[in-house]
Amino acid sequence: MEWPLILVVGNCLPGILALVWALFLGKHQLGRILHSLLAWRTPLRWYVLSIILPLGVFLISSSIVVVYFPSKRGWPPVSPLFEGLLTLPFGPLWEEIAWRAFALRRLQSRYSRLTSSLIVGVYWAVWHIPLWYLTLGYVTVTLLLIMCINLIAWSVIFASLYNRSMESLPVVILLHAVYMAAQNEAFAAVSYSNIHLIPVSAVLSLCLAIVVTRCDKRQKTHEDMSLLVRRHGESDR
Repeated sequence: MEWPLILVVGNCLPGILALVWALFLGKHQLGRILHSLLAWRTPLRWYVLSIILPLGVFLISSSIVVVYFPSKRGWPPVSPLFEGLLTLPFGPLWEEIAWRAFALRRLQSRYSRLTSSLIVGVYWAVWHIPLWYLTLGYVTVTLLLIMCINLIAWSVIFASLYNRSMESLPVVILLHAVYMAAQNEAFAAVSYSNIHLIPVSAVLSLCLAIVVTRCDKRQKTHEDMSLLVRRHGESDR
């Protein structure tokens, strides 16, 4: 089996397993996944953020690498952007069914949103280790650890958009596709041999995850206060 076919199978497998698992748990669980998959009617800002966030991270990180770690490069091809969109039926769709619509939602019934997103991030990163070994010819232990931290940070970001968009799977599917396209375009821009892009983008991703976590915490505090005021008002009646 050629390795591109292995990648397709590897990307689709988590979602397939999640659907089978949900089916065994009962039609209700499968129904919740399908409901999340069809929840495209959500405020436009979440779709906008799903495009802006990965584009911003990789635009800034590639600019830093070009300035401080220059290497031979040409104009980046446009093909990675289209390739990212063409992967929608494979990696983004099936992975988001598994990691967000199934695993994250079930974990959040037992743990906090942040803890759940970190757990999903660890599993998500471990799942991608074979992919990194197949597609990168310079993987070291340090680089592998950085890539894992980067993906865990993005798991926090993905979870935030998923929860705040009312569990809209189309939002995170778009985020996933844009992330892949922006990452490929950034590597093409700075030269695929320039590995500085990986730690630079990981640092920016981690900073973004911290900002998103603080915003989520502030939003949660506001919601709790509103609920407390509402209950207090009802008790006075």
